[in-house]
Amino acid sequence: MRTMILLSAIPASGKSTWAHRYQMQHPNTKIVASDDIRLELFGSAICFKNEPLVWETFLNRINDYAKENDDVTVIADATNLQNKYRVLYRNSTPDFEKHILVLFDVPFETCLKQNAMRKGERVLPLEAMIKLKNEWEELTPDVASLYDEIIHVKDHI
Repeated sequence: MRTMILLSAIPASGKSTWAHRYQMQHPNTKIVASDDIRLELFGSAICFKNEPLVWETFLNRINDYAKENDDVTVIADATNLQNKYRVLYRNSTPDFEKHILVLFDVPFETCLKQNAMRKGERVLPLEAMIKLKNEWEELTPDVASLYDEIIHVKDHI
């Protein structure tokens, strides 16, 4: 079965850590991460000079994995803070038989501490963390109904 898992949380909440742990326990899992795509295309995970190309590549890779394998799980690792993105990635991945949304419920203070422990360019300025926190939207019932399963991850790191 083709399964797509969409992660949704502010930076430094543990999305990538959760994705890699899941992948270790589920061998037929691929991770598509927006930061990795920026690093690959521009040499920096925080280079935002061509976001349309980043997001086109992100979506294409997710769908390419579904076309290549009948039994694959693909984790879409990006913030997906707003319902419009949760709808977009659900509706733009029709080759997957199952769609799972993973919401991270990690206190902002914990995210700030984890952000401070990051290395190099991965540390986001406080202003950026606050901006992204303020962009977070609660999941609405109509968006939740698009997903086969919703997982709530508490402070897990």
